[in-house]
Amino acid sequence: QQLWEAQGPYIVVALLASVALLQSLLTLHAARLLHDAERQAASDPLTGLLNRRGFEPLLAREWDRFKRQGQPLAVLMLDIDHFKAINDGYGHATGDEALRHLGQELRQRLRPYDLAARLGGEEFAVLLPGSDAEQALQTAERLRQLDWIYGRGDNGQPLRYTVSIGLACATPADAEAQALLRRADAALYRAKQSGRDRVEQG
Repeated sequence: QQLWEAQGPYIVVALLASVALLQSLLTLHAARLLHDAERQAASDPLTGLLNRRGFEPLLAREWDRFKRQGQPLAVLMLDIDHFKAINDGYGHATGDEALRHLGQELRQRLRPYDLAARLGGEEFAVLLPGSDAEQALQTAERLRQLDWIYGRGDNGQPLRYTVSIGLACATPADAEAQALLRRADAALYRAKQSGRDRVEQG
């Protein structure tokens, strides 16, 4: 009884502190799980790039910056040429490898603050904050001219693909961010219709 009277308050304080620490750790763990879940929901599992869900809010953010500050903004839309032929000729696993390769190259070749996303299928988008038309064209041509080797065939020969690219720069005439994306997509379509392995501006 005397021991409890002497030590009891300290034991209670220690227990309360332990409970508070445990609650903090559980809250932190839950926050990390939520962050990981949100990140996974915004990422393409095959390439590790952003998906459309993750890309569009960032496009809207940069669009707002363009509208408020006049900062240049450009978008590239990329598409692997003859992707169906890769799937049909070598199988979907090889097609997936080509997509992974493109995602990896975009991460390595772009500036740290550029944003790349896989929007679906073989279609990719790149957001270029601060890039005017000339700078965006230089980036697009540099990407197009890469030697896109993504594997080796049964005979040991390199497997290559080319890319077509549509480019659009934000202008005051654009009513919304999606208008910029649509112009880049239309330019990509023209690049495909004009022979592929080329850059078209919208």
